Amino acid sequence: MNLAQLKKLKEQIYQIAAKYGVKEIFVFGSVARGDETNLSDVDFLIEMKSGASAFGVGAFQFEVQKLLGIQIDVVPTFALSGVDDKNFVHSLQREAVAL
Repeated sequence: MNLAQLKKLKEQIYQIAAKYGVKEIFVFGSVARGDETNLSDVDFLIEMKSGASAFGVGAFQFEVQKLLGIQIDVVPTFALSGVDDKNFVHSLQREAVAL
């Protein structure tokens, strides 16, 4: 799945996001860079609304994965502060594209 295909599903993805307290959605990784393959998953960086449950991250992942029919990975922005590999964090932030 490429970025253009994802953007066609943006409204449906944001409807799912609204149910679980997801405020903003970004795509990173191979799909954001445009070098995805048929075997690529989709990597999402999500910002949760203030007071939203961490349960919402998993529920969002489950429903979006079901919608897309492919493996996705979801990284909430609140988890970035705990990542030791700061180069990874900077790379992720640099290449993230708003959905």
